[in-house]
Amino acid sequence: MKPLKISGYILSGIQLIVSIVAIYFAMSTKLVPFHIGIIASIILVAIPVGIFFLARLESKKLRILAIVLSSIFIIGLSIATYYIYITNKAMDKVTGKTTEVDEINVYVAKDDEVASINEAVDKGYKFGIVTTDDSAHIQETIQKVEESVGADVETVEYDSIFVLIGAFENGVIQSIITSKGTLAMADASEETPDFSKGLKVIMENTITEEIEEEEEEVSLDHFCIYFSGIDTFGSVTAKSRSDVNIIGVVNTESKEILLVSTPRDYYVQLQDPNKGKMDKLTHAGLYGIESSMHTLENLYGTNLSYYVRLNFSGFQNIIEQIGGIDVNSEYSFESITEEGQYQFAKGVNHLNGEQALGYVRARYAFTDGDRQRGRNQMQVVKATIEKLESPEALKNYSGIMDSLEGLFQTDMSKDDVGYLVQKTLDNGEWTVLTYSVSGSDSEKTCFSLGSAAYVMTPNDSDVKYGHELIERVLAGEKVTQDEINVYIENKDQEDLITEEKPTEEETTESSSSSGN
Repeated sequence: MKPLKISGYILSGIQLIVSIVAIYFAMSTKLVPFHIGIIASIILVAIPVGIFFLARLESKKLRILAIVLSSIFIIGLSIATYYIYITNKAMDKVTGKTTEVDEINVYVAKDDEVASINEAVDKGYKFGIVTTDDSAHIQETIQKVEESVGADVETVEYDSIFVLIGAFENGVIQSIITSKGTLAMADASEETPDFSKGLKVIMENTITEEIEEEEEEVSLDHFCIYFSGIDTFGSVTAKSRSDVNIIGVVNTESKEILLVSTPRDYYVQLQDPNKGKMDKLTHAGLYGIESSMHTLENLYGTNLSYYVRLNFSGFQNIIEQIGGIDVNSEYSFESITEEGQYQFAKGVNHLNGEQALGYVRARYAFTDGDRQRGRNQMQVVKATIEKLESPEALKNYSGIMDSLEGLFQTDMSKDDVGYLVQKTLDNGEWTVLTYSVSGSDSEKTCFSLGSAAYVMTPNDSDVKYGHELIERVLAGEKVTQDEINVYIENKDQEDLITEEKPTEEETTESSSSSGN
C-alpha cells in the first residue's frame, strides 16, 4: 500500500476521533441546541469519512489533498476542542453553587504586641461582640477560641458596631470578634471611616454553609432571577453588602426580559434571619444571599427562583485579560480608593482593571451619589461584555475563563443555563426593558448599624408599578419601554407639583446623612 494512501487513512481516522471528542465536549456544555448539535455531528463525522474515501483514489493529487484537508481539520478541531473544554470547565465552576462563606475574625490593634489568640487570652483580654452579627457564627468562633486555648474567654456584648468600636478605642475591650462584612460596613461609614486599617487579625474562622433553597417547580419559560452586585476583594462566595440589586424577569415565550433595579439604600423590612427588622437593602446581604432574595420578594410580592452574584472586584482580572475597556463618562471627576487616586475626564476614557474599579466605586464625587455610581457600574459591565464579544478576546480566552470563577456564581444548574442560551439562539431578538424604583431621602435607624443613617424611603407607587410590570411580563403580556418611560415622566411631574418645602429638621437630617 502506498505511503500517501496510508497517511490519508491514518489522518482521517485521527480526524474522526477528534471530531467525536469535539462533539462530546460541545454537547456537554449544554449551550448548543440539540438540533444544531445533531446537524453539526453529522457533518463532522461525514467529513473524515469523505476524506477516507478520497485517500483511496488512485490520483496522487487527490491523496495529497485528502492529507492536507485532514491535517487542517485536525488542527482546527483540536483548537476548538480546547476552547470548548475550558468553557465547560469554567461553567462547572460558577454554576450550581449553593454554598456561601461567612468570615468571622478576631482582631486586635495593629500596634498591639499580642500576635496570637493564646497571648490575648493569657493577658486577660476582653473580647467585644455585636448583637447584629450572626449569633450562631459568633458563638461557634468563641467556642473555637476556647477549645484552642483551653480556657474560657470574657466577652462583652454591644447593640451597635459603633458603640463596640468606641469601647475598643477607650480600652474597655482589647479585642473584637466580628464578621468581615460588618467591619467593612463600619469602614464605609462616616462615623468610623477605614477603621479596620488600625487592626490586625490574630485568628480566622471561615464558616461555609449551605444556602437553603425552597423546593419548587420552576418553569424556565417564565421566572424571576436575582442579580446581586457586590464590591469586595476576596471570594465571591463571601457574605457581603449588596450594592447592586436587580430582579431579572425572563419570559422565553414572549422573548422579554425586564430588569427592575432597587437602590442599595432602600429602607426595607428584612426577612430571615432578622424578620421584621428595618434596614437598608444593601445590609441584607450581610446575612446571606437568601436574606436579600426574601427581602426583595417581600417588597415586590413576587418569587425569585434563582440568584446570580456578581463581584465587581472580579472585573479587574477580566479587564486586565482583555487589554482594558473604553467608557464614556458623563462627568469629569476624581475617585479616591484604598488602591489609589484616579482622574477621569468627561467623554471616552480607556481604563485598565485597577482604574475600572476606581470608576465604579466613585459615589461622593456626584450630586446623584449612588444613582450615578449605579450607572457607572452598568457602563463598565456593558463595555466589558462588548470587549468580550470582540475578536481580541480570543487572544487570552483561557485567562478570561479562569477569571470567571472569581467574577460570579449562580445556583442555576449548567443544564438550566444551557437551556436559556439555547432559547436565545432559537428565538432570535429579545426585548430588554429596564425600570428603577425611587424614593425620598431620609435618616432612620438601621438594624445592622444599631444607629441612624441615610436611607431612601420607598415610593409606594413605584414599588406597586414594579410589581405590576413583573406580573405582566411573567404572564406574557406585551410591555414596551415607552410606556415605562411615560410612567416615570408623569411621576416626576407629579413629584414636582406636589413637592413641599422641606422643614428645617428634614434639611438638617439630609445634610448629616451618611452612606453606610
